[in-house]
Amino acid sequence: MESFDVLIIGGGPAGTMTGIELRKKGYKTCIIDKEAFPREKLCGGLLTQKSVDLITRHCPGLDPSDFVVEQSDTVDFFYQGEKINRFRTKRVYYFTERTIFDDLLIRYYLELGGKLLQQVPLKIDDIHFRKSTLTTGSSTYNYKYLVGADGCNSVLCKAARIKRHDFLCVKGKISRDLRQEKELRIYFNVAKRGYGWYFPRKEYYCVGMGGEESGKKICYRAKRFFREEFDQQVLQIKGAFLPSGRKLNTRRLPKNTIPVGDAAGFTDPVTGEGLYFAMLSGILAAGAIDASAKSQNKNVIGLYNKNVLPIWKNIRAARFWKSVLFFSPFLKTFMKHLKTHTSFALFYLERVIATGEFDYTNFLKVYFLKIRSIH
Repeated sequence: MESFDVLIIGGGPAGTMTGIELRKKGYKTCIIDKEAFPREKLCGGLLTQKSVDLITRHCPGLDPSDFVVEQSDTVDFFYQGEKINRFRTKRVYYFTERTIFDDLLIRYYLELGGKLLQQVPLKIDDIHFRKSTLTTGSSTYNYKYLVGADGCNSVLCKAARIKRHDFLCVKGKISRDLRQEKELRIYFNVAKRGYGWYFPRKEYYCVGMGGEESGKKICYRAKRFFREEFDQQVLQIKGAFLPSGRKLNTRRLPKNTIPVGDAAGFTDPVTGEGLYFAMLSGILAAGAIDASAKSQNKNVIGLYNKNVLPIWKNIRAARFWKSVLFFSPFLKTFMKHLKTHTSFALFYLERVIATGEFDYTNFLKVYFLKIRSIH
């Protein structure tokens, strides 16, 4: 039986960043992933400036040009089939391919001496919480700490019987004319408390939609959205689940076990941004494990929950803002306002979403008390 300080289920950005930070501190780690890298991952691929800053800070030597395939400083808002306004942002929005991005992070982790088990799909019965062991086929691994970074379909959550609150999103591809501008588009009022998107990639546009409706209804709405908004066929249509932003009940988990990223439910409920929260939660998980080991405090999930409390406060505030923004009468009035007034949208796009200089707990107060008076 091979023993590890930390076993990490899932080799996406959340799990890999956990492993990277732990390897820097000298912990013996192993990432287990059901696929082989590089591998496809259904994702919009949006990287905000705060995400790129986090990567360059925690993965020195990893050049953004290695994983950024396109970028845009133009954001178009659409409402009921009409383009409301175009916003030129001072902060660039970046786009990546997960086949490239995840593989680069995994290789960075491996260069630090971490172990990776690929093409190892896990089942609920493979996890033995009481024994702190994990079985893969004929092999058994012992761990001091277990991290679940295995997304919305988390086997860790299933093993602990944790109820999840996820929504389906649908995405596809349309061909891109490289002579056209590389704008980012957001389509409002196409789904219940959700939106449609149009993101530029190097050779195509990634289009999709998500919202707080049943999977069947979202699929129907997505097909209609694709048909009505785009004058060419949408190819490779697929669906995937995203966290709703509702906090999971982790009290069922043992004290030496932590969920991160999508598995923990971290996402921006308004925009659906998940990569930043995935990486940040992985970093905070590594910090909690390190603190637990050094202080001999066995309640690592308690330490972790304290670390991520500011994230949950931000997400909770975002859920409130979402309920206001997508309230039909308000959204209609807000869209009319954006036709002639750009300052609020630019503040939100540049200093809340892109950089995280302000978050959902304070951005309205800052804007109306300080920023608006300047304009």
